[in-house]
Amino acid sequence: MNKEKLLADLKKVPELNPDEYDGSYELMRETVAAYKTLGDYSECNYLDLNAIYSMAIGTWKLNPEKKKEYVMQGHLSNAEKGHLESVIDRVWNNACYSKYQHKYLSKPTIGMFGTGFYSFQNTTTDDCVREFIQMLVDISDMDDDEAIFNRAERVLTDDFKGMGAASASVVLHCLKPKAFPIINRYSGDRDIFSLFGLDLKKTLSIGTYIENSRKIKAFRDNNFEFKNYRILDLWAEKLDDYLEDGYFPSLKEYDPGLLSEKYKRLLTDGTVIKKSNLDAIYYIYRIGGEASCADVAIKYGNKAQHYKANAIYVAKKIHEVTGCDLSPRTGEDGDRYWAILFQGRYARPGENGTFIWRIRRPLLEAIASMDEEGFFEEFNMNTEVTKSEFELNTILYGPPGTGKTYNTVIYAVAIIEKKTLDEVKNEAEHDYDAVKKRFEGYKEAGRIAFTTFHQSYGYEEFIEGIKPKTIEGDETGIGYTIESGSFKKFCEDAKMSSSGEAVEYGLNKNPIVWKVSLGGTYDNPVRTECMENNHIRIGWDSYGKDVPDEAKDGRFILDAFMNKMRVGDIVLSCYTASSIDAVGVVTGEYEWHDEYGEYKRVRNVKWIVKGIREDIVDINGGSNMTLSTVYKMRVPVTDVLHIVEKYAGMSLVGNHNEKNYVFIIDEINRGNISKIFGELITLIEETKREGMPEQAAARLPYSGTSFSVPQNVYILGTMNTADRSIALMDTALRRRFAFKEMMPDVEVLRKIHADKVEDLDVALMLEKINERITFLYDREHTIGHAFFTGLKDNPTVEKLAGIFSKSVIPLLQEYFYEDYRKIQLVLGDNGKTEEKYKFIKDTEVVAKNIFKGSVDDVMDLPEKKYEINTEALNKLESYKGIL
Repeated sequence: MNKEKLLADLKKVPELNPDEYDGSYELMRETVAAYKTLGDYSECNYLDLNAIYSMAIGTWKLNPEKKKEYVMQGHLSNAEKGHLESVIDRVWNNACYSKYQHKYLSKPTIGMFGTGFYSFQNTTTDDCVREFIQMLVDISDMDDDEAIFNRAERVLTDDFKGMGAASASVVLHCLKPKAFPIINRYSGDRDIFSLFGLDLKKTLSIGTYIENSRKIKAFRDNNFEFKNYRILDLWAEKLDDYLEDGYFPSLKEYDPGLLSEKYKRLLTDGTVIKKSNLDAIYYIYRIGGEASCADVAIKYGNKAQHYKANAIYVAKKIHEVTGCDLSPRTGEDGDRYWAILFQGRYARPGENGTFIWRIRRPLLEAIASMDEEGFFEEFNMNTEVTKSEFELNTILYGPPGTGKTYNTVIYAVAIIEKKTLDEVKNEAEHDYDAVKKRFEGYKEAGRIAFTTFHQSYGYEEFIEGIKPKTIEGDETGIGYTIESGSFKKFCEDAKMSSSGEAVEYGLNKNPIVWKVSLGGTYDNPVRTECMENNHIRIGWDSYGKDVPDEAKDGRFILDAFMNKMRVGDIVLSCYTASSIDAVGVVTGEYEWHDEYGEYKRVRNVKWIVKGIREDIVDINGGSNMTLSTVYKMRVPVTDVLHIVEKYAGMSLVGNHNEKNYVFIIDEINRGNISKIFGELITLIEETKREGMPEQAAARLPYSGTSFSVPQNVYILGTMNTADRSIALMDTALRRRFAFKEMMPDVEVLRKIHADKVEDLDVALMLEKINERITFLYDREHTIGHAFFTGLKDNPTVEKLAGIFSKSVIPLLQEYFYEDYRKIQLVLGDNGKTEEKYKFIKDTEVVAKNIFKGSVDDVMDLPEKKYEINTEALNKLESYKGIL
């Protein structure tokens, strides 16, 4: 990039008069002035923000009548609404008579920005709207830039909801064009501000907008005579004229002729391009607009080939629909298409990968617009919230009754829905049943799984094991099958389900992979016919359509083909003992076709890929396929889909965190971790997950298949510290999990109004009990607040008695090994003067009344006997006595 020439040319640019250039400046001033007449903004909401924002949007995106419509929906007085309608008409009339310099495609226009209008409904809050409008009104009368910045800085923070720097900057620029720069199109190395050497922070974040504006202002004032920031926005579109960076093909050499709006229409049309295949271009955009596929893989996981395949697929689809020219400089096959989306160059020493792709400017604008509108929200999993708040492996630990199970529901729903913990917590406080209902829905859909560790739980239940099964015709009647454990099966489902195409291809919920021989190996007429007509055929014709019970040879093969194989299963066409030539999905039930001379047993399939030669020994546990015509294979479905991805040029699996999955392990400390996880304990580490730079996989001992843990699987464990201290936890587990402590919190009782039974302060009583337990034992054996939450709806002594008899006293008996003297201390019985209020009654033991003869030489006889006083449980004074 020839920065010196760019600066020199900009120094020659004269000032741009706002009202001579575009009518949106007048529209914004008049709109803000209209809101100034309100004085009180307490009734304002998102509709008013819609009205204001609409004034900056170009009429090729939002015509004058739509602008009027948004004005009429707001809370201005009827007189001010009428005034703004007349202003819009006048400004539009000026545009039609060419009174403005700004044109768009030689058409009359007002409004400079083509980001597309979107409503602020459900994205912002009424408080944010009111603060924003008040800020606009205040700065409308200011002239000093620093005073304007100081006022805006109080509102434009990271806490502001529903608007990023892109939207805010266009509104503010139209109001104060010499104070507020436009930051709404480019980010990263090709940002015009970055080319000037400005170190801007998170350009799309509203919380950094004013800080960045100060830096841009200082640079502008030191280098240029003009003040209107629209000039820099216009010059950003001319940067290709200053390129000296080796990217090819140049714009003069090749231009596909697609404008940003055309790109946007194609990318958002799910019937043209599947959304999951857009991850490559979106992540390159996120990195800065230019990157290698290796750069993307390092930052977002998956393999470089995955992103290359997706990018080529998108380019091919665009070419199919538009018929745009192809670059004469690019090569054959996939290399013919990439230039539709990118310019490129070979990587330099020290750069990752072999080829750097840079997104074409119109496409960059389209992606930026789509991103601003939330189109790529599901790709944004590497956000600060996800990174900082939810570790991939977390254990919630604490004493009994501290809400670990309750919080497991909240954590799981927040992870699945990609919300902050506080968002879901606040929702649960008002309507926990609604959150729990969603939790159960995700369980039903397979997004959440639940298991409980115990001492006999092992590797076979968790990862995989050999299990017996009955086999007809076998002398012993017993055989063995390898079955996936709960965690392995969950990971396989998470990998496969992270992409919608798997469902679109017709796979059932739990597809089985079958090996099928079509007329033997290598090329043959049966194989050719099956590939052409989308079905599979096998023989054993002599038995007829229905196999008789006395048939022995081939019976199990035919039973598999006719009865066990299901619609939605996968078939691999065996080409040689070690390779396949096609992958298909079963689409029909068993049929008998007499029109064929042989191989009359038929099932319809949809061939996803065919004509390939793929060695599958590695994914088949290191073994060749056997001679049997049809049998169930041990090949993971995800490995099959990776083969499809490789040859079909599209992503079917492993889209980075497209959907989150949560595997919950209750009582995780009660299991033998080394026994349960085995060699896989390393694979759950974040850096060792599938698609990460240090990704690791293990060859499983029973099936021989390769297994890795995907990045979108979160492991959430619970641990009761009364059972086992963290200090005694398996060291390997402690190093790989984040621990979140959950201790008794009486404020929860106060918050939900479960802290009173008549004039008894239950919260204070629980605090006193736990203070005594901590002194006599430790804090890990305190009593949780969750035992008392039922008092919210039933604040009676009877309810409290049930809590004590079923939970509190049994826990104390367990903690103190029935040392009732300590239990009395905890419950304050030692300070009660009346026996009827003591929870634990004690009476003297007279040995001679129990034993015959002399007992003087018998040691350590108890001095007292203890019993629970059930009558005390139903007296309010008993509980007051604890205090």
